[in-house]
Amino acid sequence: MKTILLLLSLLPSLVFAQKADVTSNKEITRIAFGSCSVQDQPEKQLWSEVSSMNPDLWIWLGDNIYGDTEDMSDMKAKYDLQKSHPDYQKLMKQTNVIGIWDDHDYGVNDGGKEFPAKEGSKKQLFDFLDIDKNHPAQKRQGAYQSYTYKSNQGNVKIILLDTRYFRDSLQWNNPGTNEKEAIINPDGDILGEEQWTWFESQLSEPDINLFVVASGIQVIPFQHRWEKWANFPKSRKKLLDLIAQANAPLILLSGDRHLSEVSKMEVPGYDYPLYEFTSSSLTSPAGIESEENEYIVKDKIYEPNFAGLSIMWIRKYPTLNLTFKGKGSKELAKYRIQYQ
Repeated sequence: MKTILLLLSLLPSLVFAQKADVTSNKEITRIAFGSCSVQDQPEKQLWSEVSSMNPDLWIWLGDNIYGDTEDMSDMKAKYDLQKSHPDYQKLMKQTNVIGIWDDHDYGVNDGGKEFPAKEGSKKQLFDFLDIDKNHPAQKRQGAYQSYTYKSNQGNVKIILLDTRYFRDSLQWNNPGTNEKEAIINPDGDILGEEQWTWFESQLSEPDINLFVVASGIQVIPFQHRWEKWANFPKSRKKLLDLIAQANAPLILLSGDRHLSEVSKMEVPGYDYPLYEFTSSSLTSPAGIESEENEYIVKDKIYEPNFAGLSIMWIRKYPTLNLTFKGKGSKELAKYRIQYQ
């Protein structure tokens, strides 16, 4: 009896493997992804270039529009403008589109859980992404989602993290100036208790050969002064610990920065190098600014761009070929990862 009672007392702390929100038997061999697209600059969009890659999947990594409003009719109009672009319409017809938000499409620059219109904003995001009314994410707080694509070659699971809806406050030095710098929140949280539990369970799903974890803000780089997971060091450590615990091939995708780069780090207890592919911006690259990233493995890209990722399989282990492309499908950089 004591043993049974002990097991029952442990149940609330146990995390059980959970299948993805959506599971498909469609093989995924080409993934395209990007972020930071100004909706009222149609001439700058790269949708024709994305379509020419013929991807199996497009992943929005946030700032899918520049909404910055609590007025949901205004937000909807901006999403409608983005969605009406003829080349984006073509892309939607030829491939699956999924995605997560960042701050500007959430509704407020650098915003977190304090944003009062976040429920309405979630509805606008899900309408833009054409997320089915029966999708499990519709019933949850927050916008996080997961998708598994199964094939005889290998199974790929996409996990989209919500770094806005539950995120604790972030303060800034010199706000409103060119010297703006985030202040570290040593005890603050990013994902919230329910999303953390969900994320751990998603990483526990068996027979996944490649995890792809998307976050609007960067995870690995920690030295720049802008938004990043390192502003919340307890959350960043918890994320990396869960990745080590899963101990499977996993890559991180991020946007936000209005520059693109590849970062790589070693995580204690994790048998693989951890890579992060940052792709930003689709329309509006930042000016060149000197900043450190001790984990960078490819020079920063400051041109408008998106990224394409091709997946090949050798005995269930993925080989990944990453290419950053710009206007006219110009190749800006490429990188290769082979797991074994």
